[in-house]
Order: sequence, then structure tokens, then C-alpha cells
Amino acid sequence: MNSPLLLSAVCLFTTAVSAGDWNQWRGPDRNGVSQDTSPIADAFPAEGLKKLWESEFIPSNEYGGHGSPVVSGERVFLSVVWHERVPSETREIDTEVMQTLNHRGTSPELAKKLEETRLNLPKLRGEKFDEWVTQWRKDNLNEKEEINIGSWVTSRFKAGKAAIGLEWLEKMSSRQGKPFPNAAAFTKWLDDEGFQPDVKEKMIAVVPNTVKVAQDVILCLDLNSGKQVWKFSKPGKPSGRQSSSTCSVVDGKVYAACSNDLICVNETDGKLAWATPMPSAGPGASPLVMGERVYLAAGKACAFAKADGKLLWEQKEAKASIASPTWWQPVSGKPVLVINGNNALYGLDPDTGGMQWTAEGGSQSTPVASGDWLVLYSGTEGVGLRAYQMQADGKPKAAWSHFWVTRRYTGSPIIHDGNVYLCCGEKHQCIDLATGAEKWVVNEINSTITSPLLADGKLLVYENNGTHVRMVKATNVAYEQLGRAKTDAMGCSSPAIANGKLIVRQKDKLVCFDLRPVK
Repeated sequence: MNSPLLLSAVCLFTTAVSAGDWNQWRGPDRNGVSQDTSPIADAFPAEGLKKLWESEFIPSNEYGGHGSPVVSGERVFLSVVWHERVPSETREIDTEVMQTLNHRGTSPELAKKLEETRLNLPKLRGEKFDEWVTQWRKDNLNEKEEINIGSWVTSRFKAGKAAIGLEWLEKMSSRQGKPFPNAAAFTKWLDDEGFQPDVKEKMIAVVPNTVKVAQDVILCLDLNSGKQVWKFSKPGKPSGRQSSSTCSVVDGKVYAACSNDLICVNETDGKLAWATPMPSAGPGASPLVMGERVYLAAGKACAFAKADGKLLWEQKEAKASIASPTWWQPVSGKPVLVINGNNALYGLDPDTGGMQWTAEGGSQSTPVASGDWLVLYSGTEGVGLRAYQMQADGKPKAAWSHFWVTRRYTGSPIIHDGNVYLCCGEKHQCIDLATGAEKWVVNEINSTITSPLLADGKLLVYENNGTHVRMVKATNVAYEQLGRAKTDAMGCSSPAIANGKLIVRQKDKLVCFDLRPVK
């Protein structure tokens, strides 16, 4: 077995970057660890973090996705599918409409039971009603359902007969992506489907008389001031919050997977070098640039020529679009392109896309590699936080796993000094890489979505859906919180760090905070 201390020092990426760069998703080595030697403070100021600048307006969520900022040199970059609404005769039911209606998907059996109960609630009030709801959830929801929809079930019971029936919500959801040519056509559909008059009125009110249009945008800002240096824009396709790819800045080019196209522009001036359609109808995960290729998961794994965007290969079996590709270079043996797909983990030949192996996995989390080790976080039953070790036959073997049921399996792990750190799934934990032994675990921490970063021996991770950032000492001795400060970040993105400056994406702008020690 190779020493984890040695393996963590192996640099997988040969592209030259300056020490302070955070030039792609999860940083220069795509492992969540900064190479920057700039010190950051050992504690946060009592008055809160010092704000150095904030950008002009940048939309997010349904109007701009959740992509994360990156830093190259003295510039900050962000790719955005920039949505706006324009007046239209068309009526469209999209994800924003369904969120407004508070729709949640459930099994037909549970939906039937839930609706029968909602329409025949016991005549209880106050604490007695709350106790009854709590017991109903215990009796009728499994562990995963309780985590995912327990509070939603309570809200529907509290609304009682005033809540819109699940039957009507499901009918509305089935029409997503199928716009009506005008209001009359929408009204006719509601009548044909038998919507009750009061429900029909609510549906007409919630569907807007506008439609979304979109531009594929790449922004370049000055790291020291937040001022816009340049802005690239081309027509795109509305894709809502799904377009959350983080761009990569490599060798003077910016690569971004936007609504339908993989786009390459010049780092200096934002001029288009090339744009090529993604093999599936977008969106895609964050691109990985290695050698002369750009690797992407966009419905399926694929590779493009770095020089001109030509599609080189696609692997239809490796179905994935959220978790980003990982480059795994074992100590001995050939490199592997790892795709954490929708339902499994795939190892591909980087040159041809040929399937070399499959393993248990699948989720929205990006795996991290170090020497002969690969660690991923997956919601697949029994997998959870798992370490694979590469074997002599070129295939990985599961070394250890820690599985627990939680709401999201999205945060990406970090490997550092022989330790695995994960700050997701409502807990923070440090695991020994070689043995899987728990060094420390702290439960009931509201870190659920984003991926942490490690700089100057400290972990920085969002909590409470991004409202705060927590700083934790990167050690396996004990859990040591060094600071907690307000950031008002957008919880579905992850921060970037460069030269002691933390760049976070808020719901309507980028903000830069100063983490450097006070002189």
C-alpha cells in the first residue's frame, strides 16, 4: 500500500497555473485543495468578514442557475445561462410554476393515502394536531420519505381541504416542456382535463403571460475591484436552474458548458474561439480540460478537441449530467476518466471513451482521486461515502464505506494528508483514508449541498444553505471550529479562493470577502 501522505502530494494536472489560481470546478487539481500559500486568518473578525467588493447584478436559480466562480490570474470568471422574461401569447408550465405550486413528487400509493387523509382529518387543534401529524408521518413515511417530504406533508395537512389536490398538481407537472400557443389553448386544456373551477382559477393565475428567453453568458471580472472586464454573450435556450456548470480557464481559454453548446472564448478579451453543440440537449456538468481534450458529462460522457471543439467520442452507457468528470492517475497504470453517473460509477479510456469498468456509485457529487485511491459520495444504498483502491488488474476495489440516509448526496469530498473530509449530509466528518476509521464526526450541522475547499490548513464550508461559512481546522485529531461568519451566499454554488480572498455567489451578484490576517 502506498503512503497516503505521499499520494496527497501527487499533482494530477500538468497545465501551468499560478499558485493563487482557482481556475476550475474544485480548484486547480480538481480536489478542493488550494495550492495558494497565502495565509488566511486563524479566526474570523467579531464584526464579520470584510467585504472588498460586490459585482453588478447577476441572476441565479431559475434565471441563472448555480454555477460557481473561478479565478485565473487577477480575474474572476463565471458562466451563466442568463434568463429574462418577455411578454408572450404562449402559456408555459415550467419548474418555476411547479415550485410556486409547492409540488413534490411521490409514489402513487403514498399520494393516494396522503390525499385520503388530508380530506378526512381528525378534528384536533394546536399541540394535539401537531402530535397526530408527527405520529402519522412515523406510521406512513419511510426514513428517506421522512427526510425528503416530511415537512411538506405537514404543510398539506395544515392547509387541509384548501390545499390543491395532488391529482391536479400531477396533471400540471405532466405538461412541463409542452407550452400552449395561447391562453385560450391553456384554458381549453384545463377544461378538457376536468379541473374544478376554483382550481382552474388558481392555475390560470400562476402561469404567467410571459416566456423565458436566454443568453449563454461568460463574465470576466477584475479580482481586485469586481468591475466587469468583458462579457461574452450568444443566444441560448431557457434551461432554468439546471444550467449550473462551472467554467474552466486553461492555457488562455475559457471553456463553458451552457444551455446547449460547449463554448470556448479567449481569456484576455472574451472573443469566441469556437462553440459546438453538446451531444445531448444540455445542460452539462463542469468541463474538465486535460491535455488536448475537453471532457464533459452532458447526458452522457463525451470528449471534444481542445483546439476546435470537434466531438472526438461519446460513451452512451455512461449516463450523467451533474457530477463532473474526474481524472484518476493511479501510481502505476494508465489514467482513467471517472464519471459518477446517474446510477453507477464508470471508468473510461480517456483516449477512446471505451468502458474499462463499472462500480457501485451514482449521485451529483464529483469524486476525488489521489494516487491509487478514489473517494466518492453516493446515495446508492450501502455506498454513501466510499473509498475505492485501484488494483493491479486496472480495476478498483471497494475498501470501505459509510452510509446513512439523508436528504442530499451532492457535496464532494476532500483527500488531504491521508484523511478524507466530507461536509455534507447534515454532518462534518474526518475519515482515515487507508482504513476507513472515523477520526471525528459531528452530526446535525446544516451543510447539505455545496462542496468545501481547503486552504492554509483550514476547511471552508457553507452551512444553512449558504447564509454562513464555517472555518474548521484540517486535522484528524479533533473537530476544531475556528470561525463562523455571514456570507449570504447561494447555497447551491461553491466558493472560490485566491490570494486570501473568498469569492462567493449570492443570489444576485458575486461578492469578495477578505480572509487575510489583519496586520
